[in-house]
Amino acid sequence: MIPVLVSSDKTQLTNFREKMAYPIYLTIGNIPKDIRRKLSSHAHILIGYIPITKLTGINTKAGRRRGLINLFHACMHNVLDSISYYGETGVPMMSGDGTWRRCHPIFANFIGDYPEQVLVTCTYSGQCPKCQVPPDQLGKYKTFPLRVQAMAIDTYLLANDSVRTFH
Repeated sequence: MIPVLVSSDKTQLTNFREKMAYPIYLTIGNIPKDIRRKLSSHAHILIGYIPITKLTGINTKAGRRRGLINLFHACMHNVLDSISYYGETGVPMMSGDGTWRRCHPIFANFIGDYPEQVLVTCTYSGQCPKCQVPPDQLGKYKTFPLRVQAMAIDTYLLANDSVRTFH
């Protein structure tokens, strides 16, 4: 198994017209951490850019926000889709000792700062992307229950039926 680590951080591409994008970097968990976290070791590769647009055709601020989130998730899905296929079937790769092995790349982790964690986990800004801490308890050294992915997906699916129930 090869744990695949993906990271991203909103980056300004140029000084003209405020063009920005999310570069997507990939590394693997089999590389030791002390090597992987040094930029000079070149343990990360750039695999793509996710565009950031103003979506001026959408009239409401909430609609534009939802459109940008959907754009980010659709692009990330397209970029990482082949990993899920090869995670199941495996792919032959040569290891460091010259031996060919059937490897299974598995998406293991997303690395990002707080705005990217909020974007990836579909939480609101001001909420913890990992646990269910109330907003007035943020920063307190207390333990709160972790978020459950199945509950988040069920809540997300409510948006297809009734917007009032969803909110």
